[in-house]
Amino acid sequence: MVSAEPDYRLSVMINRHLGTDLRKCPEDIILDTAAGTRSFSRFAPGNRAFALISNRSGGTVLLKKLKNIDYLLVPSQQHDIKTAGQLAASLRLIPEITAVFILDSSETTDRNIALLAQ
Repeated sequence: MVSAEPDYRLSVMINRHLGTDLRKCPEDIILDTAAGTRSFSRFAPGNRAFALISNRSGGTVLLKKLKNIDYLLVPSQQHDIKTAGQLAASLRLIPEITAVFILDSSETTDRNIALLAQ
């Protein structure tokens, strides 16, 4: 997803629109870089059906091959393309989200992709 909104505001907008309960998770995704340790925020509903993960932290990008993407919405289990398409279409209705893309994680070779499944 592409959005200029901060993560906490985006999570509230998604909650209202989808009727879910995204909340800040105590465990962020931690990445050690040459510039230091970076923490990427993670929000998830109580049932952990998916997670909203920031792709940016202090000038560092979690998935470098997706450097123009601000946030990742990662499902906890396999979803078919129809379900992903329906979710993407619904998220596109939120005015503060400027773009939504569906990514097949098996088609990217970014070394940090495994961090999303933590």
